[in-house]
Amino acid sequence: MESYSVEEVRQHNSEESAWLVNKGRVFDVTEFVSRHPGGRNVLLPKFGNDVTEIMQDPQIHKHTAFAHNMMNKYCIGRLDSQSETHDEDEDLNMEGYKENELVDWSKPMVAQVGKLGAEYMKWVHSPVNRPLRLFGPEIIEFFSKTPWYMVPIVWLPVVLYISTIGLTHLADDVTSFLTNAYSIFVVFVCLFLFGTFLWTLVEYILHRYLFHITPPDDSPFWITFHFFIHGQHHKVPFDSGRLVFPPVAASVFAAAFYALFVSVLPYGIANALFAGGLFGYIMYDCIHYYLHHGSPNHGSYFHELKSYHVAHHFEDPMKGYGISTKIWDFPFKTTPIKFE
Repeated sequence: MESYSVEEVRQHNSEESAWLVNKGRVFDVTEFVSRHPGGRNVLLPKFGNDVTEIMQDPQIHKHTAFAHNMMNKYCIGRLDSQSETHDEDEDLNMEGYKENELVDWSKPMVAQVGKLGAEYMKWVHSPVNRPLRLFGPEIIEFFSKTPWYMVPIVWLPVVLYISTIGLTHLADDVTSFLTNAYSIFVVFVCLFLFGTFLWTLVEYILHRYLFHITPPDDSPFWITFHFFIHGQHHKVPFDSGRLVFPPVAASVFAAAFYALFVSVLPYGIANALFAGGLFGYIMYDCIHYYLHHGSPNHGSYFHELKSYHVAHHFEDPMKGYGISTKIWDFPFKTTPIKFE
C-alpha cells in the first residue's frame, strides 16, 4: 500500500484535491465532496487533516458502519508512520453487505433483485456509492434516469394549464355567492394553497405505506416492484439520475389522483386543488434533490431538513418519512430518535 507523509496529506486541502486521514489510512475524497450526506460545508475545514476522532465521536457527527464502508472506496494508502499490519478488517466488516456474493453490478439489476428473497430488505438498506444499471436495453435505461430540472420543465406548464381550467370553472361553482372576479381569484388561491398543503400528507402516506412497504420474501415480483419504485434510491442514494420521479411514472400517479378529485368534487374546485397539489409535488422532488446534493447553510431550515433526511437513509429507514416537511412524522410517531 502506498505511503504518504503528513505534509503530503496537508497539501491536499481544497475541493480540487481533498484528502483525509482516518485510522492511519489516507483517503482521496475529492469525488465524494459534492455527495457527502452532511453537505460539502462539513468537509471543507477537514481537508488535509486527520478525522479519526470526528468519525468515532457521535456527539460531533455520527457515522454509521455504512459510512465507514463507503469511505473505503477512496482509500489510496497510509501514513508513512503507520504499520502495514493495521487491522483494516475493522473498517471493512460491512463490505457492502456481501455485494459481490448477492448481485453482479456489471449486469442489469432489475433482473437480479427478485432472486434475493429474505436477503433483499437488508441488502437494499445497505447503501453503496457506485453506478447502478436497471435495464439491459439502452433506450429503456435512458428513460429510467431523470435529471432534476425535468420535473419543473414537464410539470409547471401542466400546473398552469390546470390552474386556468380551475379558475375558469370556479366562477361557475361559486357564482351563487361570489360575483366579482377578485373574490373568485382569492378562493382559487386558497384552494391552490390548501392543495399544496394536502400534498405534504399525500407525500408522507406514499412514502411510508407504498414506497416502504415490505415485499414478501417469496415474491420476486413484489421485491422487483419495491426496488423499482423506491428501493433503488435507498441502495444508491448518491445517484443524481435516480432522485426524482421519471415523468412517465409520475403521470400514472397524477392521473389517478386527478380522476379521484374530479369524480368527487365540483370541476373548478377539483382543478384548483389538484393544481396546488401538483405544485407541491414539484417542490417535493426539487427539495429532495437539494437535500441529497445541496449544501445548505448551517442552522438554516434546509440544513435541518437535510440532516433529517440523512437520518432516514443512513440510520433508520423506517423513520423520518417526511421530505419536504417533517410535520406529519410527529402525529404518526415516526420521527427519528435524534429529532424527538
